[in-house]
Amino acid sequence: MSGDAVIDMAGVVLDAESWESYLSWFAADCPNYLRLFGRRFCGLAGVEHAAYQKALERGPDEVVRLLLSTGRLDVDIDRYVEELAAGGVALQVIHGGMTPLRSGGLLNDRAAAFARRHPERLRAWAGLSMRDEQAALKEMRRCVGDLGMGGVSVTHFTDVADPLSAASRAVYAEAERLGVPVWIHAGHNLSPRVPVDHCAWRQLDAIARAHPDLVIVAGHGGWPWMMEMVALCQRHPNVYLEFSTHRPSHMAAAGSGWEPLLAHGRATIRNKVLFGSVGWVHEMSAGELADEVRALPLDEGTVRRWLYSNAARVLGTAA
Repeated sequence: MSGDAVIDMAGVVLDAESWESYLSWFAADCPNYLRLFGRRFCGLAGVEHAAYQKALERGPDEVVRLLLSTGRLDVDIDRYVEELAAGGVALQVIHGGMTPLRSGGLLNDRAAAFARRHPERLRAWAGLSMRDEQAALKEMRRCVGDLGMGGVSVTHFTDVADPLSAASRAVYAEAERLGVPVWIHAGHNLSPRVPVDHCAWRQLDAIARAHPDLVIVAGHGGWPWMMEMVALCQRHPNVYLEFSTHRPSHMAAAGSGWEPLLAHGRATIRNKVLFGSVGWVHEMSAGELADEVRALPLDEGTVRRWLYSNAARVLGTAA
């Protein structure tokens, strides 16, 4: 595939039941995010901000109930895939999780079902909880072996899990053995329960050195430590970065912190940068965010690599 095609490495696609599972995860493990992203959630659910604030005062579970009460948090997966195609998105990786669904199964099962329904447009990666090593290993094997999921994603800070613990290393080793990439939440986090750099460039460097055959995708780009992330991508053939949740249109602004990526992302690491969306954070589609990448001061070849070719190589898709 050529031209303006896009591969999105960080999609989050949720129907009503999945939203309940996803928001309940926020409420239980990182309630601070319900406050920080309150206006985003209000916009998505059609909730008045004043009512949201009152629910926050009563507790995170009340916030979840309020957001779900409008019925606006849902997706028609067939229509969603049509919109991806219309926006030039050839393929989107959708991330699941180990949080339960009300009807049974886990968020991973729903992500896998969406990908099975639209294999031409969606790839599912399994979200793992790092609280329990054996449970994470069992879920990875189930998702990769039984559900056909092509990668895994981990977010250490929500589980207050050490990225370099023996338990975490066992998960990386199993992914390496299975031959699947690992998306790792990298860079800063907004949780008061762990340090801001709980899993950042230094930890990724140690993981990459210990597991040279494991493809590592640094989720959210590792911002704000971008010079260090550039050095990691230069140093390790198996390390990539994707910049989901960050607006590409802000990257060229002075003081954005993305200057090292724009400087080196067109040169020494132009083959290591991946596009990602997590569109709900901005209330923008993947196609709209990709257009912002095209507007950056980058040559056409670099834009193509960022939006398509690099991800195609990671996913084993013909570029």
